Amino acid sequence: MRARLFIMKLMIFGMLNIGILIGLLFCVSGRHREIRLSYAESESNLLVLGENEHYPVAFLGTSRGRVLSRDGNHDMVERILGGKVANLSKGGGGGLMPADVHLSFFLNQGNTVDHVIYLVDPWIFYSSINNENNDFFLKDEPFELFIFWKLIRDRYPMDRLFSYLQMITVTDWRKISRYGAPGLTDGTLQKIDEKKMEDARQNYLEKYDQESFVAYGPMVDAINRLVRKNGARITYVMLPLLMPAFPGLTEIDAFLREKTSQEEGMAYYNCASCMQDQRFYYDHMHFNKAGIEYFLNTCILPILHGELPVLDGIFIQ
Repeated sequence: MRARLFIMKLMIFGMLNIGILIGLLFCVSGRHREIRLSYAESESNLLVLGENEHYPVAFLGTSRGRVLSRDGNHDMVERILGGKVANLSKGGGGGLMPADVHLSFFLNQGNTVDHVIYLVDPWIFYSSINNENNDFFLKDEPFELFIFWKLIRDRYPMDRLFSYLQMITVTDWRKISRYGAPGLTDGTLQKIDEKKMEDARQNYLEKYDQESFVAYGPMVDAINRLVRKNGARITYVMLPLLMPAFPGLTEIDAFLREKTSQEEGMAYYNCASCMQDQRFYYDHMHFNKAGIEYFLNTCILPILHGELPVLDGIFIQ
């Protein structure tokens, strides 16, 4: 009897502590919301995007999508596409799971979007470093209880949870969220270094796990459901690569083509072998300003108009 009473008291004590903790987290959640920075000033999504706004287009992706908004490029993007654009891409290799977190919060804040464009990189389907073990995609984001709870539900590791909790103590958001290497998109890759390309290929191969591909594939379903639930449509675009035969690309291409054939409101285009001209890049992976402008005009703009994109003079099916 005493043992049962002790257990009940222990449970009540535990629930009270959990309740107090949730209350404290609720109080500190969203303290940043009066701060508004521009894409030119910040890598953060939460500090740039507000609430209850409508966007014709929203991008998801890694740093290869984030360059569309760095160095003042965001204004050019909106001018070319003819309207407001939300760029939810994250540097540091933000994968499918981080994309789901950012899109979920964006929509939970009452924002709406007509068309989500997911700028796909092959490695996001294979490596935990881009997904649940990504310790970068929230390092420039303020604390939000909604996001913290989603990290718990999506079974992110404890060290990711503790890392995000540390954002509560940050005060200088303008400093911590700014891009650390401005001006890169003004440059141009002078020469394709085959050794660097091979080293990169080997580096990615070491991180690839076929079982991870099976595990992360369902995240596409989760993102698609979220998009449909909010009355939008989604298009996946395999970004151009200077290494078209990138590890794992063939399998992902087949996977996304199959998904497209099964689901309404979803489209997919494989542009990996397009834009092989080095003048469109500032390094071996990222577009420069000329590349961004060309890619938007010849690929994204036609997609938004319901037409086939044309890159390097080739219609992309």
